[in-house]
Amino acid sequence: MRDPPQRLAVGQARWPQDRALVEGLIRDFAAWAGPRAGTGGPQVPLARLPGRYRMPHGCILVAHAGSDPVGVAAFRRRRVGVCEIDQLFVREAFRGLSIAGVLLDGLIATALAVGYRRMMVEVGDGCRAAHEVYRKGGFQAVRSRAPRPGVVTLGLDLRAALPAGPAGIGSPAGIG
Repeated sequence: MRDPPQRLAVGQARWPQDRALVEGLIRDFAAWAGPRAGTGGPQVPLARLPGRYRMPHGCILVAHAGSDPVGVAAFRRRRVGVCEIDQLFVREAFRGLSIAGVLLDGLIATALAVGYRRMMVEVGDGCRAAHEVYRKGGFQAVRSRAPRPGVVTLGLDLRAALPAGPAGIGSPAGIG
């Protein structure tokens, strides 16, 4: 795995300024994922952004390498104390640079800062790279109440997870 770009910046999406940028990244994910996602494609409803992803119950992070938007990650409230990742995507040309891990660390730090105790995500069986990112982030398979064929539910106890990402990512101040 290559090192992240020297000028990598991860921050919360600003509304309405970042709407087109976020929509573009999510559309890129949908075009790439197609049937590969296993979860039915992106779960973020573009027409209602930021909607349920608005702080403090949700969050959308955007990664930039220099001035290029290269990745997006989002979580929303699933139930009291539990949030769910609906989006974690890095553009193809920037994969293998640890950007997904940096975005995941940002989501974890933000969720901790706003008081969530647990984070969940559904991942298609065939998404090996995604499984690896979540495994490195401490996620483990959990029983799902309504498992769908080809989808695995992963969970993380946020109280036990303290991301050790690059400077500034492990604290809410470095994310916003």
